[in-house]
Amino acid sequence: MIFGQKFRFMILALMALVILPGMSGCSCNRTVVIKTATPTVSADDTVYSGIYHAVQDAAIDVVFIPDDSYGDMMDLAQRQVFIDDMTDLINNGFYQNNAIAVNLELFNFWYITSPGDVQAPTTGICPTVTWPDLTNVAFAEAIVLLHSNSLRDCAWGNKVTSEPTSYRTVVHEVSHAAFGLADEYCCDGGYWNNAPQLYLLESSCSGDADNTAWRDCKSIHATNGIYWWRSEGTTADMMSAGGLPVVEFGFADWFLIKAVLTGLGSSTVVDPSVYAPSSWDWPD
Repeated sequence: MIFGQKFRFMILALMALVILPGMSGCSCNRTVVIKTATPTVSADDTVYSGIYHAVQDAAIDVVFIPDDSYGDMMDLAQRQVFIDDMTDLINNGFYQNNAIAVNLELFNFWYITSPGDVQAPTTGICPTVTWPDLTNVAFAEAIVLLHSNSLRDCAWGNKVTSEPTSYRTVVHEVSHAAFGLADEYCCDGGYWNNAPQLYLLESSCSGDADNTAWRDCKSIHATNGIYWWRSEGTTADMMSAGGLPVVEFGFADWFLIKAVLTGLGSSTVVDPSVYAPSSWDWPD
């Protein structure tokens, strides 16, 4: 990624900051409603800014795409359903992870209205996905296709799928795409040497100077018969556990995430105050 001068723009006038009554799943007090009007900041004529903090080269850019089940995106009422789901995921997923929440100025959230399609897998465990033309979102670290059908979600490079209420899943999958984090659960995830998070050899895990602050090398089993070694042992974190609520990253995860965020050129990356297995929520 090319380093760029960071400019901070808080949420634009067309993206009004308001409190939504009756939000479930958190005690949010920084809740955003993203409106359907064309924003004053956009990547081009087809990519709209939802929440914009920094120029693209100085931020993690997440772009949301609607599944075609949302209907006609030229119909404002149908488009608003998609935007509401996207907003809910941001509020109850990303904002509920402390490492992201304390570094929000390094994240942009965008959307496009060209739909994709997510269907049940024909082989394997991942869904079958038809993506729209992604030329105009090539700048994104993570492209999230939202779908309402109940399926297991996956990441393919910088492209991921998520259901609209899968708050932990969307953060987990975006962490693959944007930060290169490996899975840490048994037995059918995506595994690779990713020190100080995951190792092929126990000796590599137990001998890595970078993981001494939290080292607790434990093995996990993959379907191909290979054992991988987690430096955080049995600690359940964002990359090792599913379900709700949103959980925190572990120390190894943050080591890798911080390197990516620092690589954006920012001198203000903030360490989270909460790590797994503890949880965090927006304060009242």
